Amino acid sequence: MTLDAFSGQRDALTNLLGRGQFLFVVSQRMKDASRSAMIVVNLDRFRLVNAHLSFADGDAILRSTALRIARRIPETAVASRLSADEYAVALFDDDVEQVDAVAEQLRAAIAEPHAMGGMDVIVTASVGVAEGAKGASADELLRRADEAMRLAKQFGSNQVRRDRDLVAKRDGLPPLLVETMLRQALQNGELEIHYQPKIHTRSMQVVGAEALCRWTHPELGHIPPQAFIPVAESSDLILPIDEYVLRSVCQQGASWMKQGYRVRISVNISGRQFMQDGFPKLVRACLAQTGMDPQLIELEITERTAMCDVERAVHVLQELRKIGVRIALDDFGVGYSSLNYLIQFPVHTLKIDRTFTAGIQSAVNQTPIIGAIISLAKSLNLSVVAEGVETFQQFDFLRENRCDEIQGFLFGAPVPPTSFQLSAFVAKLQPRAPQPTAPEEPTAEPTWLERLYLDTKRLPDWRQIASHLADSIAPHVPLDRLSIEWCEEGDPFVDVCEVSLRDEIPARPVGTLVPKGSSAAPTIIRAGVAMISPDVLERPEFDEDDGLAADGIRSVLRAPLTHLGKPFGILTVQSALERVYSDSDRRTLKEVAERVEDVVWSSYQRERAPYDGLYDARTRMFHRAFLAEWLTADDPVWFLSRTKRRPYQAWTHATASVLRIEPLAEWPPSESERVAQHVGQLWSAYGSPAWPAVRMEAGEFLLISLDGEDGSFYTFLEHLRMHLRVMEMRNTRLGSPYVSISMGWGECRDAWPNLWNAYLQARTQALSALRGSDRQGGPTDGEAR
Repeated sequence: MTLDAFSGQRDALTNLLGRGQFLFVVSQRMKDASRSAMIVVNLDRFRLVNAHLSFADGDAILRSTALRIARRIPETAVASRLSADEYAVALFDDDVEQVDAVAEQLRAAIAEPHAMGGMDVIVTASVGVAEGAKGASADELLRRADEAMRLAKQFGSNQVRRDRDLVAKRDGLPPLLVETMLRQALQNGELEIHYQPKIHTRSMQVVGAEALCRWTHPELGHIPPQAFIPVAESSDLILPIDEYVLRSVCQQGASWMKQGYRVRISVNISGRQFMQDGFPKLVRACLAQTGMDPQLIELEITERTAMCDVERAVHVLQELRKIGVRIALDDFGVGYSSLNYLIQFPVHTLKIDRTFTAGIQSAVNQTPIIGAIISLAKSLNLSVVAEGVETFQQFDFLRENRCDEIQGFLFGAPVPPTSFQLSAFVAKLQPRAPQPTAPEEPTAEPTWLERLYLDTKRLPDWRQIASHLADSIAPHVPLDRLSIEWCEEGDPFVDVCEVSLRDEIPARPVGTLVPKGSSAAPTIIRAGVAMISPDVLERPEFDEDDGLAADGIRSVLRAPLTHLGKPFGILTVQSALERVYSDSDRRTLKEVAERVEDVVWSSYQRERAPYDGLYDARTRMFHRAFLAEWLTADDPVWFLSRTKRRPYQAWTHATASVLRIEPLAEWPPSESERVAQHVGQLWSAYGSPAWPAVRMEAGEFLLISLDGEDGSFYTFLEHLRMHLRVMEMRNTRLGSPYVSISMGWGECRDAWPNLWNAYLQARTQALSALRGSDRQGGPTDGEAR
């Protein structure tokens, strides 16, 4: 019996497998699997939804929850609706390795708000996880995962628990036994340090990490921090644990520094350790012994610790600042929160406790408190970090209210140092894997989105596409102006195509090029999510926002565009009204971007094709045909801007510099092309990026500057001369016949219409130089003659 046989026996509401069918399919799969895992998800206090809203709203939440689960599990996993508000997921073979990450992603995704009748309804979930080796039964695995889920509810709901956490719970391990086991763990190296990334809310880059202690017992498995940290703090064990964590972090940070990565790492310090007489000396010793940069270490102490003995705390903090480390005040707001004392503490950062973050847009509204904390920190010139960020709504609120950094499962769970993403150092949202067997979520108006895609496919170029998108999106998402922005890797400018629906808000000219450093596009592309700028006039977030505000724009919504998984630009809608965009608008624009991004990419490639065909990829220079096209173009400025992908102003004069290398034309293509590629590499490194460079013949290169002199040509020439000599020496040692390389160059400046004549004169100079005994010819001023 196959999975398809159950197509008519699925749950009618969610289209997932029912309990009986699920267990049958999982049992069959487990026979061939080397190992399996089960995740049980139970919605917290779901009965309140039916009681206070309606059964229809409850059904809608159940369907949405099923879709969120289906989209975030591996393709080979099996999902089920076990009962009214309970779901299950089974994973097999290699997918079992990521069961913890999948469970956490499910918990965070389910906690995202549901739009119900003009308000956001948040329903959290308790999640249980169990693993089984080959030969285990599906019923037993489900029972253990269900027990773990119930344990999660006992510990406060909205969390993930494993079945191995039940060992300590069932056996009722006394604190004394935990303390004994913990002493052995320190001796046996069972404690590990995991790192959770910190994300800058503006740039979306990973700017640091928090070090967190994790304990994996050889028999009991993972023991959560809340099970052993209180025991350690009540004994003397917290002191060696603190020292172990601090020393390990310094060693890891120093190791990353040697690899070229400067990662700022936060370390939690207990109150007992902080009050030790030799604590500053311990910090100084760890830094000195490992070679870690003090500026990359941030020590986190709780507000309660600092308030126990204010005078002593101030003294210790001053000593630590002299060492060079940063200081963060953790859990701010849950204790005394005295402004008078806060002014005395020489700290750099305030951390907003996760209890406040969890209260954003929930029944217990904590947003006024968070806003007050951020305003207080800004008035004292302190940075602000919020922890426990798990939903887009929390992220939006914190970003809008100028919180500097965030951390939480929305952007990454704590991971071992080997899994910490160093190379990219870019924030990434948790992956959302599709589930082919799951029902597709109906969009707000699927017909108009499908029609939009079909109509867009028929349009020939991306300017017409931009105009059509603006007209089609406007009835569904408020906008006065729309732009498609192409941001290709390696290009210093962003290519903008913009249309306006209002005469008083003009669109930027076709072909506008914006420096990458001023554009929002790189940030949106790195983040991979749609972002709202609620008011670019009052709170500009990017350099380009000032220009948008000058045009009359107040709100901006931006969504990334990708092709085959690789980002290439953004789709932007703009409005003259402030704070006009909602999370629903963000989802709509993201879906529009996903539907039309391949069409946009193809149209831009067609638009670029005539210009890209003039480029020689080997030498990174233009073909000879470029010069003919440029000299005969109706608008030479426009033509050069499109081919070079950078803005140019009108010019009156041009300088032609001709470089000839002989006898490349007589060498075999493999040898001559190798020399030409070196020329292109050196030109890319030492030449001016604004200069058009043209390969006229096998060994002849034309370099053109416009209205002005640029010394970079002579720098390039010196490096090329040295490089050719090195090549001669290498070929000589290899016994190669291609050892005689001669170089000559000429230069001529003239009015722009006479560029071709200037080229011929410079070429004559280069040939004359080659016929002489010197390898370098002299410059000729055509204008002077």
